[in-house]
Amino acid sequence: MLLTIQADHTRLRGMPCCYLTYPAVRICVFLTILLLCFFVFNVASAQNLALQNSSLEGKPGVRVAPPGWRVAINTPDILPGVYGCNKAAKAGKTFIGLQAGPSYREGIEQELSSPLQRERLYNLSFDLAFSRIYGHEHCYGNLAIFGGDTPGDTSELLWTSGSFTDTMWHRWTAEFKPRKSHKYISFYAYPEEKCTLNSYGVVVFMDNLSVIRQILKTELTATASCNNTATGSVSVHVTGGAAPYTYLWTPGNYRTPQVTNLPAGLYEVQVTSADGVTAKGAVTVGASDLAANTDVTISDCAGDNKSAISLNITGGVPPYDLIVNGIEKEGNRFENLVPGKYVFIVKDKQVCSDTLDVLIKEPDPLVIRETNVTSCSCSEVSDGSIRWVVEGGTRPYKYRVDGDMWQPDSLHPNLKAGNYRYEIEDANGCGEAGTATVTSPWQNCLVVMPSAFSPNGDGNNDLFRPRVYDAVTNYQLKVYNRWGSLVFQTNDPRSGWDGYCSGMPQSSQAFLYVCSFKTSRNELKEYKGTVMLVK
Repeated sequence: MLLTIQADHTRLRGMPCCYLTYPAVRICVFLTILLLCFFVFNVASAQNLALQNSSLEGKPGVRVAPPGWRVAINTPDILPGVYGCNKAAKAGKTFIGLQAGPSYREGIEQELSSPLQRERLYNLSFDLAFSRIYGHEHCYGNLAIFGGDTPGDTSELLWTSGSFTDTMWHRWTAEFKPRKSHKYISFYAYPEEKCTLNSYGVVVFMDNLSVIRQILKTELTATASCNNTATGSVSVHVTGGAAPYTYLWTPGNYRTPQVTNLPAGLYEVQVTSADGVTAKGAVTVGASDLAANTDVTISDCAGDNKSAISLNITGGVPPYDLIVNGIEKEGNRFENLVPGKYVFIVKDKQVCSDTLDVLIKEPDPLVIRETNVTSCSCSEVSDGSIRWVVEGGTRPYKYRVDGDMWQPDSLHPNLKAGNYRYEIEDANGCGEAGTATVTSPWQNCLVVMPSAFSPNGDGNNDLFRPRVYDAVTNYQLKVYNRWGSLVFQTNDPRSGWDGYCSGMPQSSQAFLYVCSFKTSRNELKEYKGTVMLVK
């Protein structure tokens, strides 16, 4: 059955498709769906523009362009084989030669299969070479690429190689972003510098062009992550393609151009423009290199409170904030510090931190523990001495008496009876001072020999020795028993006989002695006599 749909002419004016019979309605619906699909799925795609005859093959000759190309201006040449040029092509058999001067250019051009789009980013690769002699002398090579809307149009300079003089083929890649759309692309020898050799001093050989590819250019940046804390970030800036862009970061599957709160590691991103161009990049989020160390100066002497701490901060993200023992501080040197613990917390603008503990401990105080004075033997000699026992401070110590020369020995000998002022300093110059009195028990110098002794261990007169009140030298004391056997001898005036011989105590009896010495006046003396050992 043929179904006819009637409709109000007024309401359906401008919609003639709906006046059709049922089969026609189906056709109308199909066309409508097809049209909708066109709008839904016909999004712009990435451009890959293939150039015709990209290897520039053709019959060698002058004033010609290879098939698929047009002479843009003047007289380009297909090489080799003309003007004495026998250089081998980089690809295929032939290549193009272009010359230029200040008022002269040669170029070739081609209409593109679809226009270059404004503000899109493209790249194009090719091989270039220079020849110093090509018909005449040349100074350098330089290639320029132009975009235009009509044949011969060079309204926008897209790229130049800059001057070069290498005669070997080398691969070049031009990257350009047109300010407006262009249907034509052209290649010219291009004078930028003056040539003193010839008014047509620029020559460039070109061969083996690639596809013109639409590209995205990504610029990736990263900030480091704090140690043990995810504070790193990555970001990507895109040039070329059509907005909006989509992003995919791995690991993490993040989909924004900037990602924060990341741990250290390698991150890759794929960017896709609205016209289907993709680009990939990778960036490393490093670990923060924020570091701090200290130079500590300790007070030389106890109680000086002159210790100092210098803080050296490197890395991270300046400027830095500093907290010392819980208080915000400025600067990096702290002086006149008292002993104690100092905690430094350094933070950068990324809020990474480093903590340092510094213990200030001054040297122990210099203390004179003992001052031992040895009296003079008599008032006429200088055999008194002062000896000090010192602790603390910083070794070694030095000593002096009554402003004399410093000496390293803690014993100061050869002193007469009298009052003395002494000074003691350590290696840092920390010092103590005091006074001491050297006495003399006897006015006159003499040696007194006792007549008896009692070695019974009561601490009183236990030894037989002379009482020496003189600075004697060459001293010798010998003791004999009544049979003339030697039972004791010494050369030390401070040593005496304890009543033993060969480990055996001697009985009470008289013993003979001989004591010889030189006096302080260098007089030789010898005393002989007996001494009674009393039990």
